[in-house]
Amino acid sequence: MVHHINGEEADCSPDNLTWACRSCNTSIGIMLLRAGIGRRTVQFNPADHEGARTLAQWVTAVTSLQGHGPMDVLGAVDLVSATPPGRRSSFGKEIWRLRRAHGTDKTGVPF
Repeated sequence: MVHHINGEEADCSPDNLTWACRSCNTSIGIMLLRAGIGRRTVQFNPADHEGARTLAQWVTAVTSLQGHGPMDVLGAVDLVSATPPGRRSSFGKEIWRLRRAHGTDKTGVPF
């Protein structure tokens, strides 16, 4: 991925750009954000704009936000944010339908 050395994603001057793997780019970005250095830009990726398409994708993103899933937090936030409200609602209804069917609707399940 293209990495912005000073954390300013709007600064695309050649001196501020280098290559980093996705994991390193994300880790460094989080570190800079916590230190109050740089500024992220909101990026639009048409391929991701649809958000979660399946219940499995949705549950993976939500559990990742809670620290129990395989996705990086920024990727999970992007996926959840891009999921249309109507689809979020249908995922919620499906989750509760499954919980009732399994008898877990009254117990502490992480989602």
